[in-house]
Formats: sequence, structure tokens, C-alpha cells
Amino acid sequence: MNILRSLRISKPSPSAGRRPVLRGRALLNEAEVGPKFARQARMAAAGLPVPRFFCLSAAVFTQVLSPVRADVDAVLVDVDAGDSEALEKKASILREMVLRAPVPAAAERQLYEAFDQEFGPGAVVSVRSSVVGSGAQAGEDSAHDAFAGISDSFLYVTRDQLLDKVRQCWASAFGPQALLYRAARGGTQHGFEVAVGVQRMEFGRRSFVLFTCDPLTGARDRVLAAGLGIGEGVVQEKVPVDHYFISRRDDAVRSVLAHKTQLMEENPERLADGPRTAPVPEELCDTAVLTEEQIRKVVATGDRIERLFGCPQDIEGTFTADGTLHILQARPVVLELDRQRLWSNANITESYPDVTTALTYSFAQRFYREDFHDFYRRLGVRRTVLDRHEGELRGMIGLLRGRVYYSLSVWYTLHGLSRTFPLWRGSFERMMGMSPSVTHVRPTPPLTCPGKLPATSAALVRLAVSLLTHGAAARNFEAWWHRTLAEHRTAATTADPLQLVQLMRSLWREAGSRWGITLVNDILLQMHETLAMRLFERWLPQADPGLHSDLLCGGEENRSVVILMSVIDIAERVRGIPAVLDALAVKTAEEVWEEVDDGAYGADLADRLRTHVELHGDRGLQELKLEVLLPRDQPSQLLRTAAEYARGDLTRQLLRTREAEARRAGEHRLAGLLTGHPLRRRVLRAVVAAQRRHINIRENTRYNRSELFGFARHVYHRLGADLAARGLLESAQDVVHLTEEEILGTYDGTAVTDDLRGLAALRRAEYHARGAELPMDFVTMGPVRDGLPDPNRGTAAEGTLHGLGSSGGVVRGTARVVVDPHQLGEPTDDMILVARETDPGWLFLMLSARGIVVERGTLLSHTAISGRKFGIPTIVALQHATTRIPDGARVEMDGAAGTVTILEEDEA
Repeated sequence: MNILRSLRISKPSPSAGRRPVLRGRALLNEAEVGPKFARQARMAAAGLPVPRFFCLSAAVFTQVLSPVRADVDAVLVDVDAGDSEALEKKASILREMVLRAPVPAAAERQLYEAFDQEFGPGAVVSVRSSVVGSGAQAGEDSAHDAFAGISDSFLYVTRDQLLDKVRQCWASAFGPQALLYRAARGGTQHGFEVAVGVQRMEFGRRSFVLFTCDPLTGARDRVLAAGLGIGEGVVQEKVPVDHYFISRRDDAVRSVLAHKTQLMEENPERLADGPRTAPVPEELCDTAVLTEEQIRKVVATGDRIERLFGCPQDIEGTFTADGTLHILQARPVVLELDRQRLWSNANITESYPDVTTALTYSFAQRFYREDFHDFYRRLGVRRTVLDRHEGELRGMIGLLRGRVYYSLSVWYTLHGLSRTFPLWRGSFERMMGMSPSVTHVRPTPPLTCPGKLPATSAALVRLAVSLLTHGAAARNFEAWWHRTLAEHRTAATTADPLQLVQLMRSLWREAGSRWGITLVNDILLQMHETLAMRLFERWLPQADPGLHSDLLCGGEENRSVVILMSVIDIAERVRGIPAVLDALAVKTAEEVWEEVDDGAYGADLADRLRTHVELHGDRGLQELKLEVLLPRDQPSQLLRTAAEYARGDLTRQLLRTREAEARRAGEHRLAGLLTGHPLRRRVLRAVVAAQRRHINIRENTRYNRSELFGFARHVYHRLGADLAARGLLESAQDVVHLTEEEILGTYDGTAVTDDLRGLAALRRAEYHARGAELPMDFVTMGPVRDGLPDPNRGTAAEGTLHGLGSSGGVVRGTARVVVDPHQLGEPTDDMILVARETDPGWLFLMLSARGIVVERGTLLSHTAISGRKFGIPTIVALQHATTRIPDGARVEMDGAAGTVTILEEDEA
């Protein structure tokens, strides 16, 4: 039995460290054995397969050096890292001093006694050294100096060699590499000690190094390197190595196998010679070093070790001939997180799909800054703190190859300013569609962190007050926004260009002190969703996946539903006027709109269309992209959408009936599942009701955001026309290729260039020449442009594809891959809609579909919410769906499991 397996980890008593030889619980004392061996002791105590070992404490090293300490210090004076010859000479002198220094008799006796007791006189061991730091100086394999590698290790050591190898370990602390290393790190050449570990030697036959994150970028995917023989061959790169890349997203393994010509092993006839290289048997040259079972075992063990230490790990291990796994060492992967950037557009692409103009990006960048600044203030973050993070607030989103991405590293930094973040970090990551491969490695300090309890208490009280008063606050926000928007729209009707600029700046000031309430609502929604999920898992583990979605149906109609119902009401009116549909069959929507506007089909239809445009004209396809016109700018869009509905049989009553029936069925199933548990039923219904209320507030405020962008669209397009009239732009449409400040600054004297025409031409060319799209999420290290990955475009594939199930149901139908919804033509009755992403303007097409599959999105994206709301099986985050699923193919989709099976392709 492992001597540490049953030990409780706790801080040893100070007196434990004064013994020459440390075993058992004493090995946890980092001050005496160093981080390297203390970590091995922690792993052993946790039941991980660490070979037995003991340590000669750092105190023995100090005792051995004591007689020659003055001489050693004299040699260490004026170590010149640039003079290699002098350095080698000093190292040689120091090494001889250490090797000749006498070892205390008690320490020598206890060393051999421990060897015999732990392993037996005939055992073979490894002898490894580890530098133990003092004060600010880190020890070897510490969290800040994990790759020191300056100390010697010896393999295949027998009892008669033991003391000599221990001396050599001590001496290696003054080797030329050690002196250089400390000088390069800016550390002192004094004040450290050396512990020596003696460990049972495992005769490895297949060895590996596992990084539990990508060591180059910090991405959370694992990287595993393996070679034949012992680990020294892999670590020192002396043998050909297989590489395995294991995704955290789906645990898929990608293998890159080497042609193996050499391995590293012991010489059984002369163990004292240490490891040697040997030829690989021909039958193993092109065979994978590790089987899939062994890879899974290593990865699972690595995950345990990472959880134990709370950060990514670099792990060395081996499999012996009998197939047993042994962990030989684990150290932190030291990441320069200030150089790392996590990128994802899983949740933002529905708002800014495909290539985005400079105007839209700069406006969105400003919106995020104002929105989140107010949000953090509402969570209790002091303004002085936020002032220090102004750069992060302005960098929450990035524009990479013309596409908008979240800079998630910034989000983690800013969210971490609030002491409430531990409460909602998990739900935040779900809402953002965070891939397990792209998450922040730094843990969030727990709520119970002693030094932060006062700040935590204050933040929790503030959050509780927000929860209790949120309904009234949301209503106040709506009232304020409707009043403020109306005032600015009225003022804009007669404003000259400079006054338009002042109105835009005025609106930003107003929004910057109010809009954070919408994000507080998101946090409350996330918390209620998390609570509901946990209650379902605990109380209703047998419930079908669609129950939660059905219970969310019904209740007060939010703004998105109101707008949809308004469109369908217009569609019902159009359905009653066949002449309109006949006209649209032979004329453009713009031509028919002019006829409708002139009263050719009756005043009632024209008035109804105008009313919708006035109330809801900022809802449409890509409504947050300022370069895209919406029904408020181009009412013919509304007529086209209404006609699509009119050609079917959808009615407002049918939609309301579907929703009511889904809710009733859900309540009935819930009552049956919780028979005999009335309190649980009431609690669960209350939590779901609160979640429903927060969803409605979210949808309402999302449209308020669309109105803000709509006002900006109106202002900037007017300014674009003015700039074109002045000859500063080639055309009014070119205004979208300028940033917000470039436009505003031209009028109020803060611009830095007068050549708007040239600038817009350059940006227009870039806009139309953007390259292939980057992956949905990835990690960069260092300058972002240098770290962008190559686009990874999927190809059509047979079989089953996997995404994120977000609305349950199993259906079969015909896949229709849609890039531009205007170009689809007539939807079929059995259409499975396949798209990159959708936004609220896609609702008309989504409701015509039997199922929905999108490449991007999350469980809280508009696509997912709409699918659940209207009972349409929906899958989000199915990567490269538009290229992997052939247009016209017969497919079966399971909205709960998140799977799509391609049955056959359209051979027409």
C-alpha cells in the first residue's frame, strides 16, 4: 500500500523538517523537500500512482556546506554570465568543494536505513535533486519557475552508488547551467538549498509527457507526446515521438505518428552505465506508442492531477511492461497569461454575422464599453478601479479578418473585478457558448476568500437588493428609454450635421449611465437558469429534455413575440388580398410597396404596415449592422416578410394555441413526476417563472438595443449623405467604412485626418477582400495577428454530426443550407434549416422549418430560445454545418441529443 495514500494533507509541524531523512507526512513540507517532491507527496496522498520515495532534506545540504560556506561565497562573488570560461572554472571549483565536503554520520546512516526499509538492499532507484528556494526565490517546479531543469538526476542507481549520487545532486546546484540559469532569471546565487529524492525505479517501456493545456497558447486542449522506452528519451528529445492532440470539446484524438527508429532503455548487464539508446524492433517502427485505452487513461489521470493542483500541468509518466501506469513528476505549465487572448464568436456572430464594417464595429465597441462600465458599477466595482481598466473596457470585442469576436480574456479580467463572479462564472460560460477548449485557466477566488469577505458581503447584499427591486428597475429603464429615444428622434428631424453629432454624444451619455440594468438581468437570468437545471437534475433526473422548455412557454408576451405577432397579423391581412401576392409574383417588393403606400390595395393595409414600421421598424435581418437597411429604412422588407407568412397557413391564434398546449402539457407532466412532493413542485415552478420573467426582460431590452443601433443608423446615414455632398466621400454609402469617431470628429474638430475619401476607399477594398473565416474559437499568445490560426473549413461528411442540443424533438426532413434568407425561394414543408447563425430577423424562416441547425450559438442565443419557444427541434454550435451537411440531403436530427444523421444526398 502506498505510504501516503491514507494521509490527510495538512501543514507539517516546524520540527518535522529538521530530520535528515523525510518520509510519510513529512514529505508534504515544501520548505524541506522543495516544490517538486512536495507535489509528488500530494499526488501520492491523493491516491495517484506515484512510485514510493523518500527525501534527504534540504537541511542536510546546508549542514554539509556549512564548513565550506565562506569559501563557496567567495567563489560566487562577481559571477559573470557573459564569461563562459570563467563560469566553467568557478563551477568546477564549487563542484569539487561540495563533493569533498564530509557528510554527517547520522545523515549517512539514516540514508541507508531508509533505502533498506523502503526498497530493500537489492533495489534499483532513481536519485533526483530539487532546488529549494528561500524568501522570494522560487523553488524548482514551483508555480512561477516550473521549468527550472538545472538539477541533476540519476537513473538505475544501486545501493553502493547511493551516497555518491546524492553528493553529485548537491554539486549540480553549482554547475555552469545552474549559475547561468539563476543569473538569467535575476536570482541570487545564495540562499537556496537542495533536497534529494530517492525513488523506486520503474523500468518504463512506453513513456510520455502530457500537457493538460496547449503549452504554446494555453488553449485547454491536451497535448500528449509519447516515445518507446523510458521517459528520458521523450523529455530530452532523444527518440522519435508520437504526438496526440486531445480536444476538450469532444475528447476527439488527433494522432501524428513518428517513424520510430530508436528507444531509450537500461543496459541490464551494466545498470550503472545509465540509460542507453537501442534500435526499435521493426514491427514497432510505425505502430502508435500508446493505444487509445492508454491515451484515455493518461488523460483521465492528468485531469485528476490538474484538479488537485488547480492549474494546468506538465506531467511525466510511464507504462511498465505489465501495463501499469506510473506518474513520475508533475509541474505547473507556466503561462504568460498577460500575453494570452481567448477568442470566440459563438454567441456574438448572431448579432454581427460574416464581415462587418468599421462603423458597425466601432459603434459596437463603444456600446460594450458603456454597457459594461455601468454594469460593473451596479455590481459595486469602484469607479477608480474601472478607470484602471479602461483599456480592457474598450477591448471587449475585436475585429479579426473583418469578423467580430469576443476577447474573452478581457471578459474574465473585468468580470473578476466583481466579488459576485464566483456565483455566475459557470452560467456565464454556458451563455457565452464557451468551448471547453477555450476557457480561462486561472481559477476564480472563492466567495469565502478570507481577505475579501467584507467586499464579498457588500457585493452580495447589493446583488440581493438588485434581485428584489429588479422588476421595478426594468420597468423604469423601459420608460426612460422610450422617453429618451422619442426626444432624440424628434430633435433629429430638424438637426443640422453638428447638432446630429451632439445628439449622438448625448445619447451615449444617457445610455452609459443606464444600460447596465440589462446586464444585471442577464446575470439574474443565468443564476435562475443554473438553479433550475440543478433542481431538474436532482429532483427530476428521469424527466424528458423538453420539459424545461415547455414550462418556459406562456406568460406575458415579450417584445420579440409582439413583433412577430404583428408581422403575422399583417400576413393574415395580405392573405385576404390575393392581388398583393399576385403582384409580388411578377414585381419587386419595392414596386409593390409603392403601390401599397399609394393605397392601391386599401388604406387599412397601408396604415397597418406604416404602424408596424413606426413601432417595430428596427427589427430585421442583421439589425445590429449599421451597413444593413431595415424596415424603418426600407418598408418593402416588411411586405416581403409578411408575404412569406401569407403563403402559408400560420396564424396568431395557431401560435398562441401551440404555446398554451406546450405549457399545459409541461405542467401536467411536472405534476405527475412530483406527485407527493407539492413543495418541490411549487419551488420548481417559482424558479422557472422567474427565469421566464428574466427571459422576457432580456428580449424586450434586446429590442431597445436594436432601437439604439437604429437611431445611430439614421444619424450616420444622414451624415454620410452630407459628407458625400461636400465631396469628402465618393458616395453616401461609404460612411459605413469610417469609424464612429472619424465621422463625429469631422464635424466637431476632433478628427485626425481630412482624407475621408481615401480612408473609406482603403476600408472598402479591405471589406470586399476579407479572407476565409477563422474558427469559432481559438487562443492566441503574443501579438494577435501573429497568432491567428489557419481557417479550418469543414467538408461534407456522411454519418452522424454532433452539436449542442437546445430544443428537443426528433424529426426527418430535407436539409436546406441557407446563407442569405432572401435567396432561399419557396420553403418546403419538410425543410430542416441549416445556417451559420440566425438573428431575430430570421424568425419568419425559422417558423417555416421542421428543424433548425446552426454552426454557432449557445443555449441562450436567440436561435435556441426561439426554438424552445415555438417547439422547433434546434441544434446550435454544430461546427461547419453549412459545409458538412449537403444542401438537399435527407437528414434526421435529434434536438435533445444535438445530433444530425445524413441519410442520403440529393442526387438531382
